[in-house]
Amino acid sequence: MNLKCRQIRFLSLFIIFFCLLFETFSSVVYASDDFERQYRILFISSYGFSNAVVPDELSGFEAGLEELNYQIDYEFMDTEYYYRAEDIDNFRDYLSYKISAGGDFDLIALADDQALRFLNNHRKNLLKNKPVVFFGVNNTTEAMTTSDLPGVTGIAEVIDIERNYKLMQELFPDRKTLVAIVDATISGQGDFVEFMKFKDAHPDLKTRIINTSYYTANGIKDVLHELGEDDIILFLDFSIDGESNLYPLQTAASFISQNTKNVPIFRVGSADIEHGVLGGLSYSYYDAGLMAGSMARKILLGEDPDTMPLVTSAISTPFFEQGQMDIFNLKSKDLPIGSVVLNERQTLTTFYRDNSTVSNLVMLTALLLIIVIGLLLGSNRRRYKLIRTDYLTQLPNRTFITEKIAKVVESKKSYGIIMMDVDHFKGINDTKGHQVGDEILAGVAERLKEFSGRNITFARLGGDEFSAIISKPDKEKVIRICEKIVSRMRDDFETSIGTIKITVSLGCALYPEDVDDINEVMEYADKALYVTKENGRNGFHLFSQNDISV
Repeated sequence: MNLKCRQIRFLSLFIIFFCLLFETFSSVVYASDDFERQYRILFISSYGFSNAVVPDELSGFEAGLEELNYQIDYEFMDTEYYYRAEDIDNFRDYLSYKISAGGDFDLIALADDQALRFLNNHRKNLLKNKPVVFFGVNNTTEAMTTSDLPGVTGIAEVIDIERNYKLMQELFPDRKTLVAIVDATISGQGDFVEFMKFKDAHPDLKTRIINTSYYTANGIKDVLHELGEDDIILFLDFSIDGESNLYPLQTAASFISQNTKNVPIFRVGSADIEHGVLGGLSYSYYDAGLMAGSMARKILLGEDPDTMPLVTSAISTPFFEQGQMDIFNLKSKDLPIGSVVLNERQTLTTFYRDNSTVSNLVMLTALLLIIVIGLLLGSNRRRYKLIRTDYLTQLPNRTFITEKIAKVVESKKSYGIIMMDVDHFKGINDTKGHQVGDEILAGVAERLKEFSGRNITFARLGGDEFSAIISKPDKEKVIRICEKIVSRMRDDFETSIGTIKITVSLGCALYPEDVDDINEVMEYADKALYVTKENGRNGFHLFSQNDISV
């Protein structure tokens, strides 16, 4: 081989070596970049930001993402005003252009029914089968069908008609006719389906349905004027009438109130209660957004959305308005425990009227101040507990556990985290029904309370996910607790359809024994939980350094 050939061969080998070295170095850099990367989320809302529910949904969703490094591109369909086929087509064309011009997204988030319908029609061609989290969907059937698609999970907006009806009976036992107000929008028809299911379950109940989309504005007024002392209104949806006039939520509520006399109005959504609405067990849009954001965070960090069951438990809180309570002579003691009273007030009128002397006035004023302070403190304590308690299980919720972890981190004391999931919970919901699923979750919570104590607190984070924070952790003690929990959960659960067996999976991490960074204990407990699932579920795993790659 001559010198020139040897030089060419050497140069070729050098170039190959350099390329391999560059590729190796690039992969290390990219891995680091991936760890610190910013995730892009496309959030499609069915409505516009002026809709009363949207600010609560968005703020809840962002809170659920927690410390994740993210960028959200918000797109609003504004279907309250632009709902025709050509409007949806224009939105599709605009979104297609934006996606083609602006790059790729890591996850799609959807709020409310019209956005979900848009997904079902355009996911394959427009949204490229990206992972999807949806919430605020009234049509439970469509939510269940969509959640069965690969890479899709979410939260159905389950309106608690049954419990609202029971509350109506308790507060107004003499009113025998339940008047449901709906419209022909996608959300309205979803609520209509749920109301008909409720009606079918109560064949002896006297009901009346007012679909605002079938009447002119004057026609709606005439129908409302017919209602009287025998009636009670369940205000589900009213955003459009038969003349295509649009009604924002506040306008619709005021319209109904102004055209009825002495008829209490119940609403199942927490947004814009007031404007003549008495209240009810209302769906919390913020809490639904918070849960959806948490699900999105887990997916972006690597969890498979197909392992996350559709959430169909009612996310509701009792809300009432003081002015309407006064009209119907309702007192706070008449309301469900934990009720939030809007525009709540105290008055000094009776005290001034009944006491004329200065000395008595001073004494009564002082006493009144003590009472008012006590009431305010009590009200604040109730509100504090309300927003930190899971409504279904009555365990502390994610907000509570997050705050407790923050206090422990601030004190720099040792602590541990247990993460727990119910194995194959989605299958229970799918085969046994969501009511049975809720009964299982409540039963799991009751059993977890058996292990609660001064140094261990359990919480429900959402869906079938539970957690515990342990102060002054001891590895042997934690192992015993995990063993007892796994064993206890294997005992039969009594449900409305009979006996059911379940198993659970646990993961645990301790600071400083397992994790150097006091802020990452929950993340490493999640990794340990993942190991348990990988090893066949029905057990527990304590974090080790070998789990870091999980």
